[in-house]
Amino acid sequence: MSDSSVLPATLVCRPGHWSFVLLCLIWSALLFTGAPVAAGVVWQGGFVVFGRVALPDGKPATRVRVFIETLNGLKRETLSDDQGNYEFRGLGAGRYRLSATNPEEPRQFSEPAESDTTRAFANRLQVNIYLRLPHDDKREARPGTIHVAEVAQNIPKPARKAYEQGLRLQKENQADQALAQFSQAIELYPAYFQALTERANLLMTRNRLAEAETDFGQAVQLNGKYAPALRGIGYCQIQQRKFEAAVDNLEKAVSLEPQVALSHLLLGYARLSLNQYEQAKQALQQALKLGPESAARAHVYLGEVLAHEQKFREAADELRQYLKLKPDAADAAHLKALESEWRARSKAPQKQP
Repeated sequence: MSDSSVLPATLVCRPGHWSFVLLCLIWSALLFTGAPVAAGVVWQGGFVVFGRVALPDGKPATRVRVFIETLNGLKRETLSDDQGNYEFRGLGAGRYRLSATNPEEPRQFSEPAESDTTRAFANRLQVNIYLRLPHDDKREARPGTIHVAEVAQNIPKPARKAYEQGLRLQKENQADQALAQFSQAIELYPAYFQALTERANLLMTRNRLAEAETDFGQAVQLNGKYAPALRGIGYCQIQQRKFEAAVDNLEKAVSLEPQVALSHLLLGYARLSLNQYEQAKQALQQALKLGPESAARAHVYLGEVLAHEQKFREAADELRQYLKLKPDAADAAHLKALESEWRARSKAPQKQP
C-alpha cells in the first residue's frame, strides 16, 4: 500500500497492478471471442458500413454515388461528402458488396468491394472504395507516384484468402494458425495494413510488445486513418508508459470511430495516468455510455478521478457499481477494501483550508 500522503486510489490503475492486468484481459477477450466492444448498442441500431472513396490519383472522390447491396436483395445508395466519406446506417448482419460511380467522369469505375459483418469492430465495418480508369486510359495516371489507396484495391487473391483464413482461425481460437495466415498474407502483400493490424493484435496477447508495435506502426503508415491500428499502437504505448503518445493516437482513433467503447476506455486510462482528470472523466463516462458492460472497468478509473476531487462517497459508489457488474474480478477483495476506506473518508470531517 502507498503511504498516507498518497490516495490509495493510485494503486487502482497503474500498470503492474490488477487493474491494468484486467485492462489487458479485456483486450484479449474481445480479440478471441469476437464480442463487440459496445455490445449494448450494436443490435439496437444495427451495423454501420462506412469508408472513403478515392479517385484514381488518390484524392477524395467528392459527391460520387456509392451503392451497397446484399445477397438477399437489399440495395441502397448515398453520396460521398466533400472529403470522399460515405456511410450507411441501420444495416443487418451479413455480407455486403459496395461500388461507386462518378457522375462527373463516367469512364471511372470501381471493382466491387466485398466484406461482411464478421469483420466489424463493435458495430462498424470500414470498406474503402477506389475508382479507377480503364487500363488503356492513362491520361490521369501520375508516373512515378504510388498511392496506398491505389495499391489497396489490387490485393492479390492468395493474400486476401490467407487474411480471411486468419480471421476465421482467430474466431475459432486457433491463434497459432491464425498468426501464420496473417504472416503469409503480409508476405504476399506487404501493404496489407489490415493483416498487419490483426497480426499485431495476436502478438500482443503473447506479450511480444515490440513486434506488435512495429506491425501497428507499419499499418498506420500505410493508412493513417485506420482506427484499429491507431487503437492498437495506443494500447502498446500505454503498456510502455508512453502516455502522451498514446493519447495522441487514441484521440485519432476516437475521432474516426467514435462509437467504439474500448477506444474511450483506453483514452481515459492514458489521460488519468497523465493526471488529466477532467479529460479522463469525460472519456471514461463516454466509454460507459457506449459499453456499460464491456467497459465496466471505467467505473474503477472514475473512482480514482472522484477520489482525487475529494468526492469519496461518489468514488466508492463507482467501485460498488463495478463490483455489481464484475463480482468475480481478480482484484475484488482489494476494491472492496478500498470502497470501505473511501466511505469512511466521506464521513470524516473535512479539513478547513
